[in-house]
Amino acid sequence: MKKILTYLACFLLIGSVAKAQDVNDIIENVQKTYDKMKFFSAVFKQIETFKITGSQTEMLGHIYIAGGEKYRFESDEQIIITDGENVWAYSSKSNQVIIDKVKENSAALLPRDILFKYPKQYYATLLSEDKHGDQTIYTIKLDPKEDTHGYVKSVKLWIDKKYWLIHKIEAIDLRGNSTLFEISQIDTKNKIPDSYFTYENQPGVEVVDRRE
Repeated sequence: MKKILTYLACFLLIGSVAKAQDVNDIIENVQKTYDKMKFFSAVFKQIETFKITGSQTEMLGHIYIAGGEKYRFESDEQIIITDGENVWAYSSKSNQVIIDKVKENSAALLPRDILFKYPKQYYATLLSEDKHGDQTIYTIKLDPKEDTHGYVKSVKLWIDKKYWLIHKIEAIDLRGNSTLFEISQIDTKNKIPDSYFTYENQPGVEVVDRRE
C-alpha cells in the first residue's frame, strides 16, 4: 500500500510539473507574439459584474495598442488613453477628463501588465484545453504570489493556440467584482497614428489634472 501511495504521489508531482511547464510555454509564446507586434487594434465588449448587487454593465468599443505601452480604450461613454507615462480618462456623462501618471499598482487593466508583469508576480495554472472545430483555446488562470500587492485578485485568459492571441480576459478584484473583456476583429498589420495616444482638450470639457 505504501508503494502504491508513493508511486501515486510521484505521478501527481510529475504531472503537476509537466502542466506548469506547459503553461509557462504557452505564456512565453503569447509574450513573443505580442512583443513582436508594433500595432494592435480590435473591437471589445466589456462586461462588469458587481458581487454585492449582482448587477452588470456592458460596454462596446475599440482598443488600440502601439509598442505594448501606448493604448486607447474608446466607447460611447468613455475614452481612456495612455502614452506610457500619462493617462487621460474622459467621461461623456460628467463631461470631464482626468489626467494622471501611470501607476504601477493602478486598478486599470494594462495590456502589457497581463503579458509581462503578471506572469512574474502571479502563479499560472492551465485550466483547460478546448477544441472548437480546428481551433484550440487554452484557458489560463493567474493567481498572485504571496508578496504581490495590488487591486487584482486573479486573472483568467483565453488564448488561441493557432495565432497565440488573447481573445478573452476576466479580472477579479479584491472585492469580488469581475471585469470581462471579449476581443474580436483583431488587426495587427495596419499602423496606428500617434495622435490616437494623446488627448486634445475639447471646448467645454472640465480638466482635472492629478499629476502634481
